[in-house]
Amino acid sequence: MVAQLDHSFPKVPQSSSMTANQQQTAAAVLGRAFAKDAFMAYVLPDADSRIQNLTQIFLPMIRISLRHGGVETSPGNGGVLAWVPTKVFSGPLKILEIIRSGMVWLPASIGVSSVKRLIAHDHACEAALIHHAPQDAAYIWSVGVSPDQTGKGLGKQMIQAALRDMRQQGYKACWLRTENPNNVGLYEYLGFQQVHIETPASSGMQSWLMVQDL
Repeated sequence: MVAQLDHSFPKVPQSSSMTANQQQTAAAVLGRAFAKDAFMAYVLPDADSRIQNLTQIFLPMIRISLRHGGVETSPGNGGVLAWVPTKVFSGPLKILEIIRSGMVWLPASIGVSSVKRLIAHDHACEAALIHHAPQDAAYIWSVGVSPDQTGKGLGKQMIQAALRDMRQQGYKACWLRTENPNNVGLYEYLGFQQVHIETPASSGMQSWLMVQDL
């Protein structure tokens, strides 16, 4: 899940731990980054409440990433990247983290119909990830840059920083997916290769699954 990225390249530090307020801020950054994303507009059709509801979606993802993978943030909170091991999407760990992260409360916070749209699409895409990727790989779950910070290369640098962290932790490959066709070429430029294109029947929206060896 990635928002529209930019193409320059400053340095970005990693956040290995974050306070509750910092987690909320990071989730809000991703909310702003995805506010005009076509897939998120499908999930959350009400534009007036979209950023608020996106923040509720991204907050559990931040929490899970901090426990099992990593979170990269740019200076001034202009961008955020969250990554996890692929094993998070299968087995008992997935069930545990849905409860522990607060994701279980999403129907109450963003609405049942939005959750159904999100789950139906993500279920098909996660099934493709589980089918193609080994459980000991890393996965960029979400990366986005706030609209007022685009053009500074934050997205590209956060990806590079995350890949370095993954290598240092012994991961052999990094996977990601995007519903934004404009990002496919950028990821290929950064060394990712297309593995699979999934088009869930529920949404009719294409999702590109990509990988880079580390």
